[in-house]
Amino acid sequence: ESIGNLTFVKEVDLSDNDIKASIPTELGKLSSLIYLRLSYNAFTGEAPEGLTEMKELQLLQLQSNRITKIPTIPRLIDNIHGQSTFVADCGVPSAFDEALECDNCTMCCNINEDCHPQEKTKFQKLGLKGYGTFAFALFACFIALCCMVAFLLYITARRKDIGNSLTSEMETRIK
Repeated sequence: ESIGNLTFVKEVDLSDNDIKASIPTELGKLSSLIYLRLSYNAFTGEAPEGLTEMKELQLLQLQSNRITKIPTIPRLIDNIHGQSTFVADCGVPSAFDEALECDNCTMCCNINEDCHPQEKTKFQKLGLKGYGTFAFALFACFIALCCMVAFLLYITARRKDIGNSLTSEMETRIK
């Protein structure tokens, strides 16, 4: 509780301490905080909403924890001193059933501690969330294409039948 009174603090680095708890909500009261490193611990639960109120924040590292939800934190500057500015466990494969959603993260780490810059793939830019959605869309397109081909074959066969009936009708009239 007293940590929230330290409003003059600019940097907090609690990384690599094997802390087993939830992230203190009081951290959100540190209005002057620029750097917050909480990586490589065992923090659990949701990251506090107060993190969204940190207007001076330039670096936030939350990777290698058990955080289940991150509030929508405004996008931080992409790169400061060669470091990604907002790092979380939003990579795949994930320790969770579904990867942590972090729209404004600059880097996502996975269960294997491999970290990659978060860039939207071409599929995500099209509004597809993952490969499952892409596979479904591809399958739907395939079915639609098959239906179109079947319809064109039907129209062609129908035209041919109409042409044949007209030809036989003309032959009958000529005789």
